Amino acid sequence: MSKKRKRWRSGHTRGESGRELRRRLAARDGSRCFYCWIPFDDPADGTLDHYVPLCMWRTSKPWNFVLACQPCNNAKADRLPWPLVWLLLAGARPEAGQLAA
Repeated sequence: MSKKRKRWRSGHTRGESGRELRRRLAARDGSRCFYCWIPFDDPADGTLDHYVPLCMWRTSKPWNFVLACQPCNNAKADRLPWPLVWLLLAGARPEAGQLAA
């Protein structure tokens, strides 16, 4: 008889530790800082960073986490990462034909 493990708001199961989530992220993205690409000897050396800051989008699902070194995580703080800002701005830019009224 197997019980389903309850998922809590971070998106991982209650029995999953931060270390296990770091290992899953390392398998997904590589065992390096997402921002500066410096490799980690052990994924547990990385910090968990919300790619889209929690203050902007209240989700703690695994797809919103990346591994980051402490200096990069501190530098990013509660801001959107520049690649995401560029994509959002590029999508919001009107086409040349739309400028003429």
